[in-house]
Amino acid sequence: MTEQGVSTTCLVFDSNGERQAHYDKLHMFDVDVADSHKQYRESAIFNAGDESVVVDSPFGRLGLSICYDVRFPHLYSELVQKGAQIIIVPAAFTAVTGQATGKPC
Repeated sequence: MTEQGVSTTCLVFDSNGERQAHYDKLHMFDVDVADSHKQYRESAIFNAGDESVVVDSPFGRLGLSICYDVRFPHLYSELVQKGAQIIIVPAAFTAVTGQATGKPC
């Protein structure tokens, strides 16, 4: 855990503005890539979460994930086992970082 106490977080609010769920990204994007950055090390800045989260919504049960989590199928299996009917995956990949996500898990 980093000293900063910063996480990549997905928050879910209801129609009254009340927070219904809080999910901290489980999998840090630590990769070497062929762009001007050369590497990304989220774990140097961000804390990883420690649990998967499913929350009720008017549309069904939402399973929460963020970006690089998409490379870890066991997370999605766990979300479905917890009752997720819809999976949320907010993400931002560039062409280079998107290719970097293709490495084996």
